[in-house]
Amino acid sequence: MIIDSRPERSGCSDDEACAAALAALGVSPARLRRLLAVGSARDCWEGVLAGDHPADPERRSHRLARTGMPEEISRRCSDAGIEIVVPGSARYPRRLSDDPDAPAVLFARGDPRCVDDVPAVALVGTRSATGAGRQCAFDMGATLASAGVGVVSGLAPGIDVEALSGAVSAEASPAISVLGTAHDGLVRVDQRRLASALCAGGAVVSELPPTVASSRWRFAVRNRVIAALCDLVVVVESHERGGAFHTVAHAQRRGIPVAAVPGSSRSSASEGSNALLVSGALCVRDGADVVDLLGRVGRLARDPAGRRRPRRADGGLGLSSEAAGILGAVGSEPTTLDSLVLRSGKPLGQVALALEELAEAGFVRAEGGFWMTR
Repeated sequence: MIIDSRPERSGCSDDEACAAALAALGVSPARLRRLLAVGSARDCWEGVLAGDHPADPERRSHRLARTGMPEEISRRCSDAGIEIVVPGSARYPRRLSDDPDAPAVLFARGDPRCVDDVPAVALVGTRSATGAGRQCAFDMGATLASAGVGVVSGLAPGIDVEALSGAVSAEASPAISVLGTAHDGLVRVDQRRLASALCAGGAVVSELPPTVASSRWRFAVRNRVIAALCDLVVVVESHERGGAFHTVAHAQRRGIPVAAVPGSSRSSASEGSNALLVSGALCVRDGADVVDLLGRVGRLARDPAGRRRPRRADGGLGLSSEAAGILGAVGSEPTTLDSLVLRSGKPLGQVALALEELAEAGFVRAEGGFWMTR
């Protein structure tokens, strides 16, 4: 018989509960991943509790940890109907499984895997949306859901709430919201009501357990999860320095296409989204455009394991005939999208799609609104 000679520690035998307890310390997602990278979640928790965890040399997490936290956090989640989901478990979203910044633990209501097997689009934008922007987001969410597309967003007032409300109204494809707070951090009645509706056929997920306070920086970090869950990001309406740009940046780092809805040049709520269009984002007007775009730009198809893979195209360079034709019009000197339309004689939308394909394949790059070969 093998005898464990390690000193007895007051910890938890449930790995998920121990991971949840570490998340309850309020550390950043990156720091939480480092804490959980050493052995099992139980070993990591006990190391923090004892003050000898190698990823906590200054013992900052140790000072926040206390005996019984795993059981307490697990009980809170159970009482609130919240599931603790960790990487490697059957309930962890496949879309996140190979992401370099995947959450080390998710607190979920509903089915966190709900968009694994359907095309998914993130609809994001400003909290202080115009009436037209809100209506556009609602209609776009409804159209996408009716077409069998999963809708991904936050749950902030404005574009997020309207997009998800539209998706729920269609009673078709699932939708998922990624919170920047704990589940009990939703202060508005309409947010709580929408969250309950989402859980009926989709999900609401957070990286924080109940009763743990959030911080402003978590909303920007949360946006990486929104980007990783989708095949396309659409900015419906955004101010010049809106939070939607965090989602855009996370999408671009993952090779996920970005589109935007054009707005009035006189509206500050459209300054950011219009700027994205100028810098080369794809242009969409409504949900029908997004559905069409998914069909034409959906090169980020997924294999059965949920990983992104390039869709093969015809042509000696591995390009579509449209992209191969546009490649000849792009030179080593910077040129604008309008110039390429004139050179090629092709419609604006076709040129924009071809440039996206060329950029993804590594033949061209965009810089400051100009295109050039690599």
